[in-house]
Amino acid sequence: MNKKSTAVIEIASNELRLKVAEKKGEGVKIIDALSYPLSLGRDTFHYGKISFESICKTADIINGFLQVTKEYGVDDIATIATTAVREATNKEYVLDQIKIKTGLDITVADDSQEKNFINALMLNVLPQEYTQSAVVVHLGSGNISVSLLENSYLTYTQSIKIGGLRLSEMFEAVGIEKYSSVVKEYLKSFIDAIQAFLPKHITSVILTGYDVELMVQLCGGKRIGGLYEISKEDFSSLYKQTKEKSPQELAESLDFDVNKQETLYPALVIYNRILKYAETNKLVALPITAGDEILVEQLNPERARQIKKHYETCAITAAWKIARRFDMDIEHLERIESCSLKMFDRLKKVHGLDKRERFLLRMAVILHNVGKFINPKAHYIHSYNIINGLDIAGISENEKRIIATIALFHGSITPDMKYSEYRELSPEDRVLVSKLCAILRLAVAVNSGHSGKFDDMTVKLRGNEMIVTLTTFKDIELEKWTFNSKNEFFTDVYGIKAVLTKRSVL
Repeated sequence: MNKKSTAVIEIASNELRLKVAEKKGEGVKIIDALSYPLSLGRDTFHYGKISFESICKTADIINGFLQVTKEYGVDDIATIATTAVREATNKEYVLDQIKIKTGLDITVADDSQEKNFINALMLNVLPQEYTQSAVVVHLGSGNISVSLLENSYLTYTQSIKIGGLRLSEMFEAVGIEKYSSVVKEYLKSFIDAIQAFLPKHITSVILTGYDVELMVQLCGGKRIGGLYEISKEDFSSLYKQTKEKSPQELAESLDFDVNKQETLYPALVIYNRILKYAETNKLVALPITAGDEILVEQLNPERARQIKKHYETCAITAAWKIARRFDMDIEHLERIESCSLKMFDRLKKVHGLDKRERFLLRMAVILHNVGKFINPKAHYIHSYNIINGLDIAGISENEKRIIATIALFHGSITPDMKYSEYRELSPEDRVLVSKLCAILRLAVAVNSGHSGKFDDMTVKLRGNEMIVTLTTFKDIELEKWTFNSKNEFFTDVYGIKAVLTKRSVL
């Protein structure tokens, strides 16, 4: 049964936010929204940890928010923290003290989860006309991410650990006169890397991040439904003013808090750089946060499932694009994918896994050989490192680590506690990696000839055996030998034996 109302508290890097919402039709209606400025990010980025004074202030603000939720009769509250808490060296102490002082358990979103929340909601609310060929720029307090939208699918994403508050330190160091040139020079390699993957005709530039509402206000953005459009001319005018005036002069002329200049100016520098590659006279601004998507998940779980399904398709699309970039044999990978999924589906009662784990298996299949691009020798190690270094929309950092570890052990090395990559996973994730890796190994073995020898493959469970039957007129002795060599690990994981047989055809 769907909830009628709920609330989310966001502990961001330079403010705390509360949103109280209720379900309205198929959407979500915000019935109250509060924010309180508090620069936890300045603590983390300057000193590496959050001061006890800031922790106490955070708890006081949250307790004030809880009084508001009590007035609305809402007692089910999601609380999420992002970059400032995530990167603080005293994160565990921060979470412990806030729980003691407020009673709330806080979920700390990793960088990928935070972007996934925002991108998932963006795809849900943006009209299709904006998502055919677009660049999405998200400026957080600690990082910048750029994603590409092609035919309404996120096909590429790249992040750099430098956001508004991090850039403000540079701002203080070099002064406004040199700031623009320094930031451009610093971001050059990041922009150059992205440029190689930009679509030929970018028709939309979509902006998200905590500075968006201020920019919309200063540029006189036009509201269209749940988004804003900013003309390129108005944006350029604001950008020019920020270059020519001191922070105090700009704040006085445009009537806004001078302290916001330190995050506004970096945003404008970055947006201006990206806009040069686009064939559009306007920018689309979406004032959404991770908390907005959490509200959708809580109030309309069915809609959230649809969004998640689309987002998984984005991840699969991106993975295939990555595989092509690394010059993989796509037909071979497609055969392995088909075999893996047939085994996974037949083993459902044995492995006890669900749709999300099936999705992770698909991702692992598509990416497990990317290391061969660097060197076929010990390619599994290169695959592990490459996958961990990728930014893929739709998966969390932990899920990426799971996929990378499956790739590491898909060959002859058995997952074992003596390997740090396996040991550092949680006990649950170690079991998951072994289960999926055992399936992938057999699917690779069935296709070890790289020649598409069989027309069809069936999988049946019979007693304590999984019978894999290939329909073919060709010799499969190589496949049988390879399959049998992988069987011991499969039996150790599932407690049943895998058998490869042949059904001949004329």
